[in-house]
Amino acid sequence: MFKVIAVDSNQVKLEFASKDGENFTFETYEEAESFMQEVKAKDTLPERYRVLIKKID
Repeated sequence: MFKVIAVDSNQVKLEFASKDGENFTFETYEEAESFMQEVKAKDTLPERYRVLIKKID
């Protein structure tokens, strides 16, 4: 399982969640990477954030 997070220079982490508060998780790295590209394309996060894929158990 994977999730996409955003991290700023102060190590503040943002997790992406649906409107009902459920965190987005992905079965494959490719699904997470696709979501990450969508987030980057929307260009809604401040530049100080890096968007990363994190493996979860």
